[in-house]
Amino acid sequence: MSEGFGTSDALDRSVLDSLKELQEDGDPDIIEEVGGLFLKHSPDKITAIKKATASGDAKGLQIASHSLKSSSAYVGAMRLSSISKSLEDMARSGNLEGASQKASILVAEYERVKIALEAEISARRP
Repeated sequence: MSEGFGTSDALDRSVLDSLKELQEDGDPDIIEEVGGLFLKHSPDKITAIKKATASGDAKGLQIASHSLKSSSAYVGAMRLSSISKSLEDMARSGNLEGASQKASILVAEYERVKIALEAEISARRP
């Protein structure tokens, strides 16, 4: 996949639709809740991934990328989840060759997801 495409494909609509099906009447909006938590906690994971790749910390990279992989899949950011999985696999194998470049791609994808998710949350507010 190439970089440079817009944010419209940053989130898998079917995942968001599945989340919406869990919405209970009277509860806070589930997309706002889940998306908000993702946006709150993911910058720390991104920072940890950048630090781990810069210092060659395979274990730190494995932990941070695993966490981001799971949370990004939960909000429908499937490409971000896939890139995170790739970094996690690299870290697990102990071969970090190319990890810095992969982390740069991850950061760019995270920015696309962030914009798309913020727009999704904003559109749900009255």
